[in-house]
Amino acid sequence: MLTRSKIYKDEVDWLIAIASSSDNAQLKDEAVEKLRKYGLTQEQIEESYNLDSNEAQEKAFNKSWERQTERNEIETYTRIERIKIFLFAPFELFKNFNNGLPELYRLNYKTKFRERLLLLIAGTQFWILFFILSFKYSEYQSQKEIDNTDIHIWENNKIR
Repeated sequence: MLTRSKIYKDEVDWLIAIASSSDNAQLKDEAVEKLRKYGLTQEQIEESYNLDSNEAQEKAFNKSWERQTERNEIETYTRIERIKIFLFAPFELFKNFNNGLPELYRLNYKTKFRERLLLLIAGTQFWILFFILSFKYSEYQSQKEIDNTDIHIWENNKIR
């Protein structure tokens, strides 16, 4: 079997488990297609995954799931994703109260969970401050315009 790296081998094992034991035809076809992209034939897939019982299949699945959750623990966002989360934080935070944090926590994305939480908080604070400062600045400009208005002509008209 191909073993380029530990992650590669784990992914191939995971895909073989799905292709051999899934009841969902679409999921099974996707797994076989990905395995073929990795260079495996149908015979290699069938030879690689000959489990006699459901218990053995479940054990292989659980082992693959544990490896995946270990990898999830250290996964991070890219810079572009971080910027997107920061800029759209209030929308992300309050849209149907589905901000993605429970899913990240449930799937053991510890680093992503912390990053997303901090970015959502910081982005929301940024936008709140932005709007408050914009409002204060517009009030300042209005007051400055009022103060600079020459009312001498109005006063002369009022006296007459």
